[in-house]
Amino acid sequence: MGKKCLFSAVTGVVLDHGKPVEGAVIERSYEWSWKNQKGGDHAATDAEGAFSLPVIWGRSLSASLLPHEPNVRQTLLITYQGKTYDGWFFNKGDYRENDELGRPIRLVCRLESEPQRRGEVFGICEPQ
Repeated sequence: MGKKCLFSAVTGVVLDHGKPVEGAVIERSYEWSWKNQKGGDHAATDAEGAFSLPVIWGRSLSASLLPHEPNVRQTLLITYQGKTYDGWFFNKGDYRENDELGRPIRLVCRLESEPQRRGEVFGICEPQ
């Protein structure tokens, strides 16, 4: 079966007015249109506000053999002290690892920021 990168590994830090946020929950999810599949995982920030999530792989023989336009909707939500923040929204159009940004995903997420579009990515998390 063909191995497909649905969401590359993500590392980052969550800050609130420049200070690290401990205990924020990072909820990562994806929707893979080819297989009508949804999934995800989560992590919590440490004392330095850091978090890390591994690559999410999918498998599909038909996606490897049949021509189609890849589409994986990616989402990162951050929950801290009862409030949820829009961290990252992106539509991945291929199956290559680290192709979301053309490099590994390293983010700084500032809770005081308003979500905004940065290229094809929307949210409060800024690629570094």
